[in-house]
Amino acid sequence: MGILLAVLKILGIILLVILGLILLILLLVLFVPICYRIKAVHNDNETTADVKVSYLVLNAKGHFDKDNGLSYWAKILFFKIYPKKEKIPKAGEPDEDFLEGDIMDGNFPDEEPEEDISENLVTEETSVQETPDQEYSVQETIEEDSSVNDDIEDDNLEDGFSEYDDLEEPDFASDIDSGSKKSILDKIKNRKSDKKNKQGREKKKRVKKSFGQMMDDISEKTDEVLDKVEEGMDKLDEKYVNAVKKIDHVEQFLDRDYVQRTIARALKVIKRLLLTIKPKKSRGYLKMGLGSAADTGNILGKISMFYALYGSWLEIEPDFYNKVIEADIDFRGRIYLFRFILPALRILISPDFWKTKKLAEKI
Repeated sequence: MGILLAVLKILGIILLVILGLILLILLLVLFVPICYRIKAVHNDNETTADVKVSYLVLNAKGHFDKDNGLSYWAKILFFKIYPKKEKIPKAGEPDEDFLEGDIMDGNFPDEEPEEDISENLVTEETSVQETPDQEYSVQETIEEDSSVNDDIEDDNLEDGFSEYDDLEEPDFASDIDSGSKKSILDKIKNRKSDKKNKQGREKKKRVKKSFGQMMDDISEKTDEVLDKVEEGMDKLDEKYVNAVKKIDHVEQFLDRDYVQRTIARALKVIKRLLLTIKPKKSRGYLKMGLGSAADTGNILGKISMFYALYGSWLEIEPDFYNKVIEADIDFRGRIYLFRFILPALRILISPDFWKTKKLAEKI
């Protein structure tokens, strides 16, 4: 029994130590503040900004400079966790910048020998030169082309007179009177006029067909547009009906007593959060000028409406003649987690919150 009691005693001590450590960590998380500092300077000579955050063993810093850009890091105690250190290449691995080193030293990689360009040029010139046989062949091709063109012209002339092949050749030996000649000319003219009339009718038919097709296309497009407009109106009607239903549900949701109590508690938590984040020590200087006295005065009047928020820590110096903006701002503050975490836990534990959540999911 003595051994058993000793073992239980040791286990109890270990459990108490573990519980004490857990409680200590919770107290540290809740009551140790998150410290932050924001400092910024802007003028003609420099534009810089620094942000520092520290919490327990965690430290982070960010720096911005107009010339060098943005840089940042994070540490746990004295060990940098972000950004990580660059990898050092092992022995035998090629360095990424080995080409740049070779170029700077003048050591270029082996290149393939260039071909003799002069020889290629000579061979090309000899191939381009024309021989006397080629000259004769060119002349022959020109003559052949001219003969082909003559044949084509003869064919075109024959096609031009082919429309009169239907006419009967008059027998001028038997009928030499001038009346017969006039009748032949009248027939030719009538044939021509008939052909022109046929061509005009065909053109009118084509115009009518194209106009009809155009009207059909326009009617189809108008029908499509009207269908789309009707679909859009139907969708708008559905959205309007759904919006009205949701508004009714929200109004019914807000009328419940437990919902109102939950909202009031949540607003208190948000208010405490804002008060916690608010800087405890702050200092600022702002010199402002827009190049015009009227514009500068107008902006200054609008800013002065919020004097209660910045009057205790910000000094504003207007410049009514020059266009300039200079600023020097320094904020310091502490955020205590227990100030808004404990009220938030009270909300989560309350039954009003869970009723509100169930009703909100039904909306």
